[in-house]
Amino acid sequence: MGLLRAPLVAHGYELLEHTVCPVLDSPESVGPLPPLDDVELVVLMGSRWSVYDHDSIGRWIDDEFELIRTAHDSALPMLGLCFGAQAIAAALGGVVAPIDEPEIGWYEIESDVDSISAGPWFEWHFDGFTVPPDAIELARSSVGPQAFRLGSTVATQFHPELDAELLELWMVNDREQLRDAGVDPDALLHDTHSHVLAAAQRCHQLVTWFLAETTA
Repeated sequence: MGLLRAPLVAHGYELLEHTVCPVLDSPESVGPLPPLDDVELVVLMGSRWSVYDHDSIGRWIDDEFELIRTAHDSALPMLGLCFGAQAIAAALGGVVAPIDEPEIGWYEIESDVDSISAGPWFEWHFDGFTVPPDAIELARSSVGPQAFRLGSTVATQFHPELDAELLELWMVNDREQLRDAGVDPDALLHDTHSHVLAAAQRCHQLVTWFLAETTA
């Protein structure tokens, strides 16, 4: 959970992590998603696959969509990050599709919410989403929406949780993807080390706002 762990724990949450695909380069799921009984908050994280790649993740993505709809309909606070945001968008009536210009690295965004700062935030995505019906777009970049809210559900295309340790884990299998996109993996890691302290503060601010808005 990277930088997300500290602010959630600081706000009194006990974290129960469920990894859908435990092998980094395999889309095989570990088993059924956990029930939402006694859950006070749902956080949906990233993935190296696309939400529409049913040939790879068709065995579990529909179950995740159902979990999202159940949580949303129950007004259970839910935060989605990158793939998690795209899954929320798709489950609630938006559209997820490839973008013309991938965002990989640290980017500033245009935000309508003071607690979602302009960044820079870490991005690593080849897909984008449209905001679901009745949702409020909160932030955007040149490639499309970067954040939205619908009731107790908030989604961000960027990765507020990203620290250097997480990036190193992601790059175990995807260094070639970075190079193919014209990104130097070592330079990206060096850049991340320089951003991580300020990124932790921005993440804490975002989480505090999200909890204040959705758990009152």
